[in-house]
Amino acid sequence: MNPYRHSQSSVKRWGGSIKDYLPIHELIDSPKASMNNNSARALTHNTWFAYTIVPQIFGYNIKNSDGKSVDVVDIAMLHIAEDFMMKFVPTAQDYLKHLEVQPWMCNGVKTPDNDECKETAKQLISKLNQQNNERNN
Repeated sequence: MNPYRHSQSSVKRWGGSIKDYLPIHELIDSPKASMNNNSARALTHNTWFAYTIVPQIFGYNIKNSDGKSVDVVDIAMLHIAEDFMMKFVPTAQDYLKHLEVQPWMCNGVKTPDNDECKETAKQLISKLNQQNNERNN
């Protein structure tokens, strides 16, 4: 399902309008922009994300356009369950236990084979150096 369809499901369950729920569902599905397959779900389609991250961004409840208070964890958990055909809601551990730890994950001992991540680090260092220079002048 896409964020719009998830929002329709939320409206059916809790009332309000699609725009009440769309930002939450867009956040949960946002990793799709970085990887065009279902492995991106590991980042946001889990109980840790639903219970920890979603409330930090949206607060514990939203008030929909009908004036009803809706728990954002319930919204996130429904989204995740719908994407897994209402059979389960995975934990972060369910994904991570299948992850093969790479040498670069161990405090940067080795470097990933990815030019983009190296360039991002260079840009960050350059920005920090510039900020330091401005502070010292």
